[in-house]
Amino acid sequence: MKQLPVLTITPNDTLGFDRIDIDLPEARVGNVRCHLRDNEVIVYSIQVFPEFQGKGYGTAAIEMLKSRYRVVVADRVRFTARDFWEKKGFKERPDGNWEYRRPG
Repeated sequence: MKQLPVLTITPNDTLGFDRIDIDLPEARVGNVRCHLRDNEVIVYSIQVFPEFQGKGYGTAAIEMLKSRYRVVVADRVRFTARDFWEKKGFKERPDGNWEYRRPG
């Protein structure tokens, strides 16, 4: 069974963003550059390092964010990444961002 990653939050890193590291016990898998708010997170980028890509770690990170925040916004989604966000339940907004809003 694949081990789920641990998300470690670093608020307001040196570039002024919040950073979420995606870690396994033996290695860093990637990170998410974002802004965290009370019930919302805006994701500017999600990076999974090449040797860990295709193993579901990016999906696991997004699912954890969806469970912790009522609204998750994917900022300025590239055309090539739209399928990823759509499969995760996100809807395109008129401003070009994609949004997941937890029901209820």
